[in-house]
Amino acid sequence: MTIEAEADIRRKEAADWFSKLNQRKVTTADIKGFSAWRRDPENARAFSRLEAMWDAAGTLAKTSGMAALTEDAASRARQAPKRRRSLPGRLIPLGAAGAAVLALALGSWSWWSAQRPDAYDTAIGEQRTVRLTDGSRIILDTDTHVTVRFSGSERLVTLASGRAMFEVEGDPDRPFLVKAGDTEVTAIGTRFDVRRSGAGAQIVLVEGQVAVRQDASVRPTWTLAPGQQVTTSVQRPGVIAVNVPAATSWTTGRLTFENTPIAVAVAEVNRYSPSPVELRDDRISSVRVSGVFDAGDVDGFVAALRDLYALEATRAPDGHLVLTGPA
Repeated sequence: MTIEAEADIRRKEAADWFSKLNQRKVTTADIKGFSAWRRDPENARAFSRLEAMWDAAGTLAKTSGMAALTEDAASRARQAPKRRRSLPGRLIPLGAAGAAVLALALGSWSWWSAQRPDAYDTAIGEQRTVRLTDGSRIILDTDTHVTVRFSGSERLVTLASGRAMFEVEGDPDRPFLVKAGDTEVTAIGTRFDVRRSGAGAQIVLVEGQVAVRQDASVRPTWTLAPGQQVTTSVQRPGVIAVNVPAATSWTTGRLTFENTPIAVAVAEVNRYSPSPVELRDDRISSVRVSGVFDAGDVDGFVAALRDLYALEATRAPDGHLVLTGPA
């Protein structure tokens, strides 16, 4: 069963219990059954959300727009037998008018849930895997923020900052879109890496196929095959071959550098640390480095540079490391 299906079942069960407990006759068995059901934290949260929507819908019921809808139900409710003593707390008998408002609340809840995007974040040095309601997965890299909004026609993820790996479940009727700055990536069922870069993004395709376009383009500008990359933020973007295991090694907690300028490597290592390394000597910025390092292991990275390139590393008064070339 999917996460979305489970949540839908909980919502329906919450509505059933809400309606049952607000009837004029509530048995001891009902109370015991509700207590047992609500012991599950997810069930309790579903019921609390429904109560909140009920309160909000109760306010709407007093407006002129709802008056015509509930007047007939309310007049019939007045002809019903006098209500019995209600349960303690917030529960009150629904009546016909109340049932109309509950229907409005449930409809509003469904609409609100569909419209509200889900947001996921990671802190500096943190990585996180999120499973979406369609079965797709997102692996968030350090210092990353995404929002997810699904509708009946599309699945949209906005990458506001950072980098993420997307493992997409196929659904021909609902394309999976990733928007990063001025760049949009479209996939049906595939695996790809997107990193925010300037006003655009860097996209690496691992499996399947994706189409990439920028806001100014009506049609896709690039179609990637596995093992290809495009960076839309450079002056003349183009599709190039890429070492996929190296480019995506961050998903396993490793940073892989292949003939990478030290300045670029230091900047990448700094993304995973709240105490960044400072490169204070321009003479070594373009020196090339290769190797595999644990993400977040700043001391190990600096020690390797010292051993391999005879660089000097000193610790500043605030504790961060400063790299300089040999004297």
